[in-house]
Amino acid sequence: MRYNEHVQLLQRNGRKGPSIVRFRYDKIKKAMLHIAGEKDWISFDELSKKTLRRLTPFDGNNQWYMEALVTDLEARGLFECSQVDGDLFIRKVG
Repeated sequence: MRYNEHVQLLQRNGRKGPSIVRFRYDKIKKAMLHIAGEKDWISFDELSKKTLRRLTPFDGNNQWYMEALVTDLEARGLFECSQVDGDLFIRKVG
């Protein structure tokens, strides 16, 4: 895998988002899908905390990566998101 390869993120509205380095995307995606699959629904906060604990720290804004990946995975049909009392809850689809 080349370290300069990127993934184009998607947004819920079908538009393209920013792009990020593929190895980072793949690592975060794998962890998020695994963690989200352990429960029926999980809060965004819990998913973020558990994902970050599994990953080796990396440079950048971790919160931004969590939000960007949840949005991307929802746009790709891998996550379903729902707001409950102002909190975001996520479940793995499939």
